[in-house]
Order: sequence, then structure tokens, then C-alpha cells
Amino acid sequence: MLTDFNNLPEDARIWIYASKTILNSNQQKEIINILSDHLEGWNAHKVPLTAGVTILENHFIVVALDENKNGASGCSIDTLQQKIQEIEKEFSVSLMNRLNVFCKIEQEIHSVPSFKLGSVANANTLFYDLTILAKRDLNTYLKPISEGWCASYVKN
Repeated sequence: MLTDFNNLPEDARIWIYASKTILNSNQQKEIINILSDHLEGWNAHKVPLTAGVTILENHFIVVALDENKNGASGCSIDTLQQKIQEIEKEFSVSLMNRLNVFCKIEQEIHSVPSFKLGSVANANTLFYDLTILAKRDLNTYLKPISEGWCASYVKN
């Protein structure tokens, strides 16, 4: 069951898919429509799931699920991943590459392969922590590399 992303509770479970290229307004509108259609009928073992979608900073597609009502199953998560893969093909974008780190450098978002992070960033460089699991954590997903999972890739 599709609901407005902003109306989902702060403890809603989230999945973040990141595009290294900026998603223009037409792409964003189409992606939101595709995912909204999917979420409208999204279910786990024939039980409807209450979910919403948004796109942040022209790069980050965020799907949120209210697990207080019904939780996702492995199969339902698989259908979401398949829909994201379809979007990747349709728009020729990579959304599930977890080897890239998204950093904010000189007010722009840069996608940096993790093995190159030390050459373009330091411990104080801000990065988007895409490993967060709850909607409430979107308030702090932009943080210094020193506070994140990728800290070992840069010098202090």
C-alpha cells in the first residue's frame, strides 16, 4: 500500500539506492511513478506492505517501509531489488554499486570508488552513509568520514 513518504514513522525501515550521476527532474518523476506503482501492490505473503518513496539531493532513491504494520519478507525484498534493476536498465544508471562512497566535496556530490577514497578525501570530508536502516537516520546520514564505515579508507 503506497503512502506519502513523509507520513511514514521515523522508525520505518529504509533502503537507499544511489546514482553517481544527477537524476534530472524528468528521470526523478518517472522513477517515483515506477516505484509508486510497485509499492501500491507491494506485499509479503499476500499481506499488503505500507511503504513510500522519495528522492533526496537528486541522487538518492529512498524506499521506506512501515514495519509496525507488516514486515518485509525475503521475497518482497527481492521484488523491490528486481524493480530497481529494471530502473537501472531503463535509465542506464547504476543504483546498487556499494563499492562507491558518496562524498560532499566543494558543495557537490561525488561518487568515489572506495579504494580511491584516500586520494580525494580525508577524515573530515562529509559522506552519505547509505548503510543506515531507519528513516530517522536520514537526519544524520551526511557525516564526517571519521564517523562512518569508510573511515579506514582515509588518513586521519
